[in-house]
Amino acid sequence: MRITFIKENRDAGTESISTCDTAAFITRIKSETKPGHVSALRTMLEYTSHGSGGTYGHIDKLPRICPATEYGRSREGERRMKRYNGIVLLEVSGLSGMSETELVKEQAALLPQTYAAFAGSSGRSVKIWALFALPNGKLPQREEEISLFHAHAYRMAVQCYQPLLPFPVTLKEPSPADTFRMTLDETPYFAPDAVPFCLEQPVTMPGERTFNQRKLAENNP
Repeated sequence: MRITFIKENRDAGTESISTCDTAAFITRIKSETKPGHVSALRTMLEYTSHGSGGTYGHIDKLPRICPATEYGRSREGERRMKRYNGIVLLEVSGLSGMSETELVKEQAALLPQTYAAFAGSSGRSVKIWALFALPNGKLPQREEEISLFHAHAYRMAVQCYQPLLPFPVTLKEPSPADTFRMTLDETPYFAPDAVPFCLEQPVTMPGERTFNQRKLAENNP
């Protein structure tokens, strides 16, 4: 399974993409790169008060990773979907530090459908990759079917993971194009033999309540 790295050059108005095997990505995030951008970002955040509006000047040096979709280029140079991976990205954010990120990772690892769980670039969040597949073990191929499948998969993932997690999932409207910034985690959780959730191909989008779940049924009482 290959995921996509997207790097933007805002000054030049260009975008470069490359792909990487998931196992190679997990190995890559275990150690800092020579420029040390993730560590520098975390240091800045440690000394920046919440809501102060501080920004890391080299934030664009960190590529964005799209786990759900392997992209390529069309003949015209446009980004195009090559393959859908069935990975749903969940995020738990607003954590105090590494002790809480480790706790979230441990809880996420309790489900056999967890493909990976690791700290986000801020060091105050956890990214969880949950695997999904159709009943026959395959994945949808057409973009319309992929969008429907992914939206319902995200809903199911939130419902399954939230009861296990000590902090709320950061809810959003899901997309197969969802990305996160390159990160650093010396001890990521990775289960290449994870068993996908089974999901029938939906024919309609879920209702509005899906994406916000009314604050997860008012914080899941």
